[in-house]
This record gives sequence, structure tokens and C-alpha cells, in this order.
Amino acid sequence: MDLGFIWDEQKYRRVIKRHGVMFFEVVSAFDDARGYEVPDPAGHDDRFVLVAGTDEGRVLFIVVAEEDLPLYRIITAFDAEGSWLDEYEKESSF
Repeated sequence: MDLGFIWDEQKYRRVIKRHGVMFFEVVSAFDDARGYEVPDPAGHDDRFVLVAGTDEGRVLFIVVAEEDLPLYRIITAFDAEGSWLDEYEKESSF
């Protein structure tokens, strides 16, 4: 199944400015077999977090909302840090 991605244009501009994350980077992270998903820590039932590596070598923390599948709405994305990055590196070492 082909996945589709959408991102609110204003939110996207803020993410570029604050975090330097480009749309193509986020999309490439969905292909990372070593990435992992968890429920949204903020408690939104319709969202999840993907921590995954990009084709550019970054590890991102990506908040995603499921639309009508196979469509995903990107909420935000930034460099993974702390325990999120530690868990990714631990998963990647297998």
C-alpha cells in the first residue's frame, strides 16, 4: 500500500524555521526499518510518535496523526534527543 503524507503549511514553515526539518526528510524516515512507534506521549488518541532515521542521517522524533489511511498528517518533527534517541540507538544495535 502506498502511503500519503500531508502537513499544514503554516506548521511546516514553523518546523523548518525552528528545527530545520524538511518534508522529504520526514517522509524518508517512514522507510527506516529500525524506527519505532509509540502512542503520543501528550495523550492524543489519534496520534503516534515515530522515532526513525532519515536518508540524510538524522534521527527524528515525528508526531503523526492518522487520517483516512493510507494518509498520514505530519504534526511536527525535530531531532530526537535524550531517551528517545537512546532507545533508537539501542534498537539499532541488534
